[in-house]
Amino acid sequence: MMNDMMPTIEETITPDIAAEIEHRDWERGNEQRERWEAIEATDGPLLTAAEWEQHTIDQNAWFDEGICK
Repeated sequence: MMNDMMPTIEETITPDIAAEIEHRDWERGNEQRERWEAIEATDGPLLTAAEWEQHTIDQNAWFDEGICK
């Protein structure tokens, strides 16, 4: 019964807190991209654009065949 009266996070969040959360998420994304860029700089890309395109085509065909159901 008490939980029904408790406000949710959406009801209590202020615009400045929402902005801070969004900023931290953005910073976390930047850190991940920077780590990946450093890896690619030393080891090269995981796949070229053409290899990635072929991979997605093959994977979609695999799903369409129902193998993964």
